[in-house]
Amino acid sequence: MKAKRTFKAILAVAFAAVCTNGVCQSESTDDDYTLDNKPKSTFYKTPDEEKEDNKVYTDVDKKPEFPGGYSALYKFIADHLKYPESAKMKRIQGKVLVRFIVGKQGNIENPEIMKGVAPDLDAEAIRVVKSLPKWIPGSHKGKNVRVSSTVSVNFKLDEQPTVNEMPKTQGDDEKEEPIFLIVEHMPQFPGGDIALREYIRDNVVYPEEAKAKKIQGKVFVQFVIGTDGNVEPESVKAIRSIDQTYRNVDLSLLDPEAIRVVKSMPKWEPGTQRGKPVRVSFTIPIDFSMY
Repeated sequence: MKAKRTFKAILAVAFAAVCTNGVCQSESTDDDYTLDNKPKSTFYKTPDEEKEDNKVYTDVDKKPEFPGGYSALYKFIADHLKYPESAKMKRIQGKVLVRFIVGKQGNIENPEIMKGVAPDLDAEAIRVVKSLPKWIPGSHKGKNVRVSSTVSVNFKLDEQPTVNEMPKTQGDDEKEEPIFLIVEHMPQFPGGDIALREYIRDNVVYPEEAKAKKIQGKVFVQFVIGTDGNVEPESVKAIRSIDQTYRNVDLSLLDPEAIRVVKSMPKWEPGTQRGKPVRVSFTIPIDFSMY
């Protein structure tokens, strides 16, 4: 009996020693638990914290950026796109608009079709977007956040047979310099893609008529950067007005302003092919947002 009492005493002392080292507590207080009786710890987040972590932003201090910028993004898409044979046979072509989330670590999340063309082209566009490498993540108030982004995946037949040049129209001067779609060194806006977005934001004047009718969206503008780096004025055109989300409204109300802003751009660093400046076709979205 004495031996048993001694053993129990040793166990009690050992247990007390462990507790005093912070592994356990003899009693707890209300401060140690949340309202739904879950223990507080560094591993548990309140519902509000979890909601904030999963929030998807559209407007942030610093937008996500593809490594190398827009030109590198569209080059990656062009290099990895596989035109479905079934669509080729049916001569189906067009632009697929894909929306996705750039996560806090720069990974691509939840790609989905915003504007499709055909099931096989849509599926290929999703595949390519899923294959994109990590982006530089977006940030807001000094913290990496999840940001919604959109990319246009272009399917066009006979666009790049062997030389990657835009086809000439009837009557074009045969001596005129060809226009390339993808080159070894794509044109660069002075200061890069961030500076380009800032220039557009600072120079767009929202048309009053569009503002009054609460029309907003993206206008895609195509233009040519010449061998001297200038935007060729006659080449600037709106290739797609805002999404067809309005009824009985002139969707081209924003097009002239988007074209004006592109024509007003300063000189770019021209694109080069085999060390020589060449004319390059470029497409960018001009965003009109009232919020």
